[in-house]
Amino acid sequence: MRKILLGLVIAGFALIVFVSVRPFTETLSVSPEPPQTDPSEEEVILEPAKDFSVRQGESYKALFVTNNMNETINFSVGHEHRHLSFTPRDDRLAPGRTREVSLNVDPKCPAGDIELTVYLRTEVNGERFGQETVLYFEVTPGDISLKFEDNSIEVLWNGEPAPGGALVTYRLPGEADWRIWGETPRLDAPDHLEPGNHEFEFQARLGEVESTVETFNVNIEEIVAEEDEKEEEPEEKQVAGRSSGSNSNKEEEIEEGTIDWDGGTYTGPLKDGVPHGRGTWTHPDGREYRGDFVEGAIEGTGTMRFPGGEEYRGEFKEGKAHGTGTMTHPRKGSVSGKWIYGSYQDEKDDDSGEWFEN
Repeated sequence: MRKILLGLVIAGFALIVFVSVRPFTETLSVSPEPPQTDPSEEEVILEPAKDFSVRQGESYKALFVTNNMNETINFSVGHEHRHLSFTPRDDRLAPGRTREVSLNVDPKCPAGDIELTVYLRTEVNGERFGQETVLYFEVTPGDISLKFEDNSIEVLWNGEPAPGGALVTYRLPGEADWRIWGETPRLDAPDHLEPGNHEFEFQARLGEVESTVETFNVNIEEIVAEEDEKEEEPEEKQVAGRSSGSNSNKEEEIEEGTIDWDGGTYTGPLKDGVPHGRGTWTHPDGREYRGDFVEGAIEGTGTMRFPGGEEYRGEFKEGKAHGTGTMTHPRKGSVSGKWIYGSYQDEKDDDSGEWFEN
């Protein structure tokens, strides 16, 4: 009898355990889901905006990337056009999300209709695949204008301060030839202007866009150099100096030397401790210049060699190609003509890119 009762108790206990556990095991699930493999292009959607227009120097939401997968993806957007870019160009995108990608148009992008092929590269769990689409849009000319306030000139591009590279020229009313005033952001009056009030015509240019001609009356103030106070020499020394006939009192003393200058090393004539004359400057990044220096600036004529093998021979101002000169590339040939603060002004006869910009 005891054995029978004991058997019933054990069996009943087993039954109770079985009944109490089963409802929980039926609701168990694996989380997160197993990684998705063999991703399909249809689950990552690259959708272009329809026909649209965008002004030079502005941006437009042009692409939409949607992730319909159950995994986070990495994506990048590629294209081939030197005046266009995308933001963001690459990013991570969570499941079920859409990312807006803006097209940025450089101010110097030529106006007109553009057909742009866009490539989307996607990676998920080590698997890579790609898509491509085409954007059709029109680039319309930007607007450049001049503003004169507090005796200074400001260049506006599409109503905002212009980016670097906008050229400002001036001339006397009635003259035919324009002269260079400056290039943004350097728009101080040229050093050679005489003090006083000057009425000039001004015009700004960025890429192919020119402003209307504006007339401004500019006041050039006289710059008074502060002279260091010098102790008066004893009369005996002054007389000795005069009688010796030496040049020890001349204002400009030029000496030869080697100094650290502009991140590199300069060897040549020095005036007041800065390069002045014809010397040589080398930089650790591979640049080398041999030519004229004026009071601590590369200015005059000389030769600049660049790390990629390019070489510019010609005129310089403020360290940039300015005037006439020739830029030579070891594989792509050479271009010669007029340069303004490092920007080539003449028409090029190929589309080899901007390797000749310095």
